[in-house]
Amino acid sequence: MIESRQQQHWPNRGGEVLGSTVPIGVLSTGVLIWRMLYGIKTRKKLFLGDCLLILATLLNIAATVIRFKTTHYGLGRHFSDPSVNINKFGYFLWVGAIVNLLAVALLKYSICAYLLALKFSRIYLAIVWASILTVTTCNLLIPMLSFFSCTPFEANYNKGLRGKCFLRGGQEIVLTQGISNIITDVIYVVAPLIYLSTIKLPRRTQWGLRIVFCLGLVATACSIVKTTEFRALSKTKDPSWDSVNLAIWSATELSVGILCASLPPLRKQFDRFFQVILPSTAHGSMSRPPDGIPMWNVSKTIGSKSIGRSRGCEEDDDSERGILPNEEGGNGITKTVVHEVISEDRDEVIQEPARTRQLYGENRV
Repeated sequence: MIESRQQQHWPNRGGEVLGSTVPIGVLSTGVLIWRMLYGIKTRKKLFLGDCLLILATLLNIAATVIRFKTTHYGLGRHFSDPSVNINKFGYFLWVGAIVNLLAVALLKYSICAYLLALKFSRIYLAIVWASILTVTTCNLLIPMLSFFSCTPFEANYNKGLRGKCFLRGGQEIVLTQGISNIITDVIYVVAPLIYLSTIKLPRRTQWGLRIVFCLGLVATACSIVKTTEFRALSKTKDPSWDSVNLAIWSATELSVGILCASLPPLRKQFDRFFQVILPSTAHGSMSRPPDGIPMWNVSKTIGSKSIGRSRGCEEDDDSERGILPNEEGGNGITKTVVHEVISEDRDEVIQEPARTRQLYGENRV
């Protein structure tokens, strides 16, 4: 009987687990590296949210390595398969769940750090802080206690060993954790959209950022599916086979979350991307006079104050360009009048700009 079981061909879904989780993990890591390099280049430093996101990514990489070990020892095979090492499979599944739990918590903390840096109202800041408390309680402390609640210690991951546990990871904890994940994910999507509605950006940029933030709903969908898989797994008698879907959705939720959290600081990069694919909306938010001539380059100077809009003001990091450099003999009071007529498509200059500069007196200001 034993020989017939060993000669039987046993299905293996291990390749399905690795093939569906490793690529999205590599993609999320690559986008994170892009974000960090861009942040260091533009800001010359990293903020708290960046550091927390880096830690979450490192834990995601560690979870991927552990997933290879779990697959090697039985994940994706039937529990009755002779090649399954039940003890090592249970141990690496347990370790992987802990690492994933810590990574998701750090990911949510990094998103909260990013949201707190935005100038929200006090009410919404209170909501963000409440989400931090919820994540700490429902997504970190209570589940972590359930992982270390049994004695002897081996009983935490070896379900065949009888032990005493003061807190078991039952349906209530799983359901609470799942609902908490879903609610906080929705908050982290809605918060940036509210912020975008309070600032002035070109229409192209507004829609590009909305799309980027709404990608976070994919992580919310993963949380919903993962919660349902948790409930189905609690009644299984074939955990190494039936936990495949749970392993896939748990890993996907984390990687997609890291990917979406890495995208918002790359706003200008995506602005250029949408400028290429959506050129017709490039000037959707610009006001035009009735004759259709854009007035971006027409400026007036009255006294020491300038009236009008400038294209340079639309860039995030170009505010310094609005400061005129010092010129020789430019210490007096100057008056600059710029007149420029540009065609409808802004490419042909109908008339060269006529610039008049008048210098009054030699008095120094």
